[in-house]
Amino acid sequence: MKDQAYLDAKHLFAQAPFLRFLLQIYRDAGISIPAYGADQSLQYREGQRSLGLEILRKAGRHLPGQDQRKLDQVIRRILSEDQPSEETLTDDRRPESES
Repeated sequence: MKDQAYLDAKHLFAQAPFLRFLLQIYRDAGISIPAYGADQSLQYREGQRSLGLEILRKAGRHLPGQDQRKLDQVIRRILSEDQPSEETLTDDRRPESES
């Protein structure tokens, strides 16, 4: 029997608004931006990236496979939300001129 946290994560991951939320976390955390240097801002950026990656790991915990593979799947899935097809757009994401 699946636990409730597993079922909740699976349900949320299937929702486009949740994927857009994760995409914003991915962007805000700077996961795709190289971090280098020796100042305090580096420590801050690395902390942001670490937190962002942990959130993405938790979001994908219901996916099959090893942890790194799960994270890769989550990132691929949320990045696909960055370029949604016309069929996947919901009314709240359509330009106002189409309403």
